[in-house]
Amino acid sequence: MATRHTGRGGGAPIAKVLMGGAVAAALMLSTSMVAAQVTPVEIESGDNSLFSSRVLTTGLDNPWAMRWGPDDMIWLTERTSGEITRVDPTTGAQQLLLTLEDVYTGPQHEGLLGMALHPELLEDTGNDYVYIGYTINNGTAEDPDPSAQIVRYTYDADLQQLVEPEIIIEGLPAWNDHNAGRVVFGPDDKLYYSIGEQGANFGRNYQRPNLAQVLPTQEEVDSEDWHTYSGKILRLELDGSIPEDNPEIDGVKSHILSYGHRNPQGIGFGPDGTLYEAEHGPATDDEFNIIQPGGNYGWPNVAGFIDDQAYFYANWSEGPEGVDRNARPIPDTVPVFEESDFDGDMIDPIATYFTVEDDYPIGEICGYICDPTFAPSSILYYDAGEDGIAEWDNSVLIPTLKHGTLYVQHLTEDGQDADGLPEAWLSTQNRYRDVIVSPDGKTVFIATDAFGSAAQKFGEGLNTSVLHNPGSILMFTYGEEGGGIGVVEGNDFDASPQAEAGPEEFEDPNTGKDAAEGEAGDEAAAGAVTSDSDVTEVANLGAPKFAANCAMCHGAGGQGGAGAVLAGNESLADASFVANTLIHGFGYMPAFGNRLSDEDIVQIGTYIRNSWGNDFGILTTEEVEAAR
Repeated sequence: MATRHTGRGGGAPIAKVLMGGAVAAALMLSTSMVAAQVTPVEIESGDNSLFSSRVLTTGLDNPWAMRWGPDDMIWLTERTSGEITRVDPTTGAQQLLLTLEDVYTGPQHEGLLGMALHPELLEDTGNDYVYIGYTINNGTAEDPDPSAQIVRYTYDADLQQLVEPEIIIEGLPAWNDHNAGRVVFGPDDKLYYSIGEQGANFGRNYQRPNLAQVLPTQEEVDSEDWHTYSGKILRLELDGSIPEDNPEIDGVKSHILSYGHRNPQGIGFGPDGTLYEAEHGPATDDEFNIIQPGGNYGWPNVAGFIDDQAYFYANWSEGPEGVDRNARPIPDTVPVFEESDFDGDMIDPIATYFTVEDDYPIGEICGYICDPTFAPSSILYYDAGEDGIAEWDNSVLIPTLKHGTLYVQHLTEDGQDADGLPEAWLSTQNRYRDVIVSPDGKTVFIATDAFGSAAQKFGEGLNTSVLHNPGSILMFTYGEEGGGIGVVEGNDFDASPQAEAGPEEFEDPNTGKDAAEGEAGDEAAAGAVTSDSDVTEVANLGAPKFAANCAMCHGAGGQGGAGAVLAGNESLADASFVANTLIHGFGYMPAFGNRLSDEDIVQIGTYIRNSWGNDFGILTTEEVEAAR
């Protein structure tokens, strides 16, 4: 661990924790049967034997936000079903409170997202309100035009239903990526709402302008045009209006509290009113921030600190239409900026997870799951009090999507800085979406995604799409023994950039033989595959390789998930597109050209072009060689 001394927001110099950096070269690969997630520094594990564990409830449609209700029940949103559900924290029994009719859902970032309960809910004050944020579609299924809105519902205790919806703000920016969506009720009786930059200038949206640094004009605010709210954290009155004491930024007062954010899925308050934030980095530098009114947090010009390490800002949206994002070197028509070129008044993060050197093999270990980020999905301040989890006192809890781990980041006594590296607790083979703790401070509840990719914890692999508890709430009780839900015990988290993506040989799940063995594989494995080769033979060789390399994102049945839907995908008719995408990557999809042979790519490409309703024929060796 290294520290750097910088000013924050023009204040006195203070120590900043820089997670990663020069230590990235000193990595090791765990050889135990419990495979570790990849981190560029060694992260210590907590003592999970201090907790009992069990699955509280299952069958949830991607639970996204959990809140502890005044009725001592867990209230939660389900992103893909558009349902708000109440769960008994002892029995796991579920009760449906609301099903949205107008919610617009997608693979990962669209749908019913955040929720905040009014602190006077069920106190007979007339404030039985629940505030939710979700995406809607103003276009058609074929040509979607999504936006986000915050809606206030009233809880009817007699009906035990949420009724009387009232939109408090609408027309907020949304898209198919990075909608953030966390809704928090502040100690100042204001609503706080996080909005991502919708993946602009990145991945599949690489030619959409990134607006995280763009601020609204007074005319736009007056006309309720909120399109520049991308990449921002908002502060609203409970009726959706702009608070009088919001910061004036560049001469304009709006809902914007802070800006320059990528995907701030985690926002939460400490006991002294400090607003903590956890934010996804691109391929490095997940961030832990303290939010200051009017603060600029640097994205997309800066990822983490201004250190010119493992990130530069290529503004693809300013390049010519159709510019090749995979071209190396980057075409001169695309503006490129080092982090040090940014001259904005930026607020440094409290910590980054993880900062690495320029030569770190990003994308080369096992794809994006092994890149030096863990994808923080939420944040929760924890105070152990007299009887709580003493090992976590004065910390923030950060659940992670990629690592299926609860990171416990200890704070300095004043709560204004990170105190060392985080510790890894309660790690399972899942994607952790949100965390809450019971009022007595002893029971931890973690919600899991229903699908997606994560670090593989058992066996020799590093990544997987097999989640052990999809769409569930996991329950961990401090000071009790018993139970077990596949918690990884006693394994420090580190791994090597030299780690292989998967096994060198692939076993056919139908025969138990190596894919190249047997009569069916002899011809296809013997030499070049041409348009006259047998489609079935080549595709059969590609099936287990698809399962090992691709199914974690695209689904075993080509149904999509973190990756694109392949079933019935007309784009696969273009052989050169398939070859180029597999070799050079596309959008979020990492390049496999440096990890798979031409033979592998021929076989996988032929398999996906002729499965799940696709009938597009052979991907030939010649077409793959041309794409190289």
